[in-house]
Amino acid sequence: MKDKALSYRRLFARFATGVAIVLTDEGGEVQGLTVNSLTSASLDPLLLLFCVSRSSRTGDAILRTGRFTVNILNADQENAARHFASRKDTQATFEYGREAGFVWLAHSNAVFHCHLEKSYPGGDHRIIIGSVENMSGPDECKHLLVYHEGHYANLQSKAISNRDEARTS
Repeated sequence: MKDKALSYRRLFARFATGVAIVLTDEGGEVQGLTVNSLTSASLDPLLLLFCVSRSSRTGDAILRTGRFTVNILNADQENAARHFASRKDTQATFEYGREAGFVWLAHSNAVFHCHLEKSYPGGDHRIIIGSVENMSGPDECKHLLVYHEGHYANLQSKAISNRDEARTS
């Protein structure tokens, strides 16, 4: 089974994803984790979902607080992605926004303020569904941070081909 799991992980790494940080505030302490398993689940109502390891302290904190933010990162935020993806560097500092019990990472490409809608078991992970209560982002998307085959990369925010040209062809 271990060989099958390693093959699964290696092959799935070929799927490039965006990078997001999920944050919650529990008693004034910021808890967070880096995810690339983020999906828009519904437009009516607005729902999103992500997966988190069942052993995650941040996942447990989200279940206790019932609220979290999802922060879609730009290429300049790779250090934050690395920080929240591994053991935390106690020297690392980030600029946060705070309001109404929510905490978010300043300068992200998009921020979604969510209340916990549901949590489901998913093997060695939990599937967390959030009800989006508020959202914000800059007028222009900065270069995106993406993850592919175990590496972070910078992706320009404009499509490779002009969308208007594609519609007229």
